[in-house]
Order: sequence, then structure tokens, then C-alpha cells
Amino acid sequence: FIGENLISKIGILILVIGVGIGAKYAIDKELLSPLTRIILGYLVGVGLTGFALKLKEKYESFSAVLLSGAMAIMYFITYAAYDFYALINQPTAFALMVVFTCFTVFAAIKYNKQVIAHIGLVGAYAVPFLLSNGSGQVAVLFSYMTIINIGILVLSFKKHWKPLFYLSFFFSWVIFASWLASDYKTEQFALAMTFASIFFAVFYGCNLAYKLRKTELFGISDVIVILANSFVFYGIGYYLLTGLKSGGELLGLFTLANAIIISF
Repeated sequence: FIGENLISKIGILILVIGVGIGAKYAIDKELLSPLTRIILGYLVGVGLTGFALKLKEKYESFSAVLLSGAMAIMYFITYAAYDFYALINQPTAFALMVVFTCFTVFAAIKYNKQVIAHIGLVGAYAVPFLLSNGSGQVAVLFSYMTIINIGILVLSFKKHWKPLFYLSFFFSWVIFASWLASDYKTEQFALAMTFASIFFAVFYGCNLAYKLRKTELFGISDVIVILANSFVFYGIGYYLLTGLKSGGELLGLFTLANAIIISF
């Protein structure tokens, strides 16, 4: 993965970061209207996508890197259009993200290149933080992350790209734990437990999918990931439940349910 056209990958990463910096500069200086910024952003993404597809036959590796950068930009612009400028509503934003995720998964399989999924994933996770306006819409953020992670789950049925899985696993739990430690309020218990359960289920499914499909035995790394996922989920659940007045009564049931899931 690292050896495949490293300079090209660095170049596309710089391009994506440059688009982000340019967008923030345009916002700060009010150089362009919000609608103009979004339209230009989509034009850049579509242009890069078309250029990448045109180069695929002769320069497949570079085409793959270019396409992944284009997808990261499309995620970036969609999140900005919804959360920062309110130019599109939530269903429209999520529908577009689902389309981009499906296209990225399809392209990664078609090209058989991890780089598409990797750069697209990094770009997708960076979006909320590059354009955060402090709105505190946690449900939007975690729903967005869930869409990305489901894309990884689909890939796990087709490929077994462990670095991609580990990257998604790391980003998701670190972001969730950071929010929990800094901004969580007791009244958000249902939201926190719901998304912690979704993340746990997605990563548990990702790890099992390939093994069940290929009927292979679990290796040491697979066992470590399953245990880490379970311990993180249990730790978060324990923290959430102990913060409730009636949490102690539910803690035993939660512990039992977690133990049963791990045993399968």
C-alpha cells in the first residue's frame, strides 16, 4: 500500500487539504457567497472524478489516487452545504453521502486499490472537524460516521483490507470517546448508547464478515480487535449507566448481554 506511488498520494492529500484551507479562507474573508462556494466545490470534485476515470486505462494507480481525492472533496462540500450553510436539508445531505460512499466502495473494488478507500475514509472523517461551526449537532456527526462505517462493512464482504478496518475502528472510537469526555450530558444518554451500540455492531460485523465468508480461523490480530471493540463498548456503557440514577440496576443486564455477544 505505502509503496504504490507515494508521491501521488501525498500530492492528492495536499490538494484535499488545500481545498479545505481555501474554503476556510473564503469563509473568513467572505470572498464568495455560500452558494457559489458549494457550486465551485462540487465542480472541482466532479472535474477530478472525470479526469481520474479518463486516466484509468493508462495510469491506473494515479487515477485511483485522484479519484479518492475527488471523493474526499465531495464529502467535504456536502457536509459544508448542510451543516455550515444550511443550503440543503438533512435527508438530502445524507442521501448524497450514501451515494458517495457507495461510489467509493464500488471504485475501491473495481480498481482493487486500498488507496481509494483509505484517502476517501480519511477525508470523510476529517470533514466535520475541518468545517465545524460549534453547532453541537452530535446526532448528525455520529449518523454521518455510521454511513462511512457501513461502507467499510460492505467492503469487508468483498475484500479483507485490515489497515482500512483498523483506521476506521481507531477514528470512530477516538472521536466518540473525545466527545464523551468533553461534551456529554446525562440527558444525551439514549443518543450516546444508541450510537455506541451501532459502532460496536458495525465493527463486530466487519471483523466477522470475512472470516464467515471465507470460513477461516481467527488469528491473534482478529481476537485482539474483537476484545478491544468489546472492552471499549463495555467501558463506554459502564460510564453511561453509572451516570444514571437507575443505571446500577441495568448494569448487570448490560454486562451479561456483552458477555454473551463476545462468546459467539
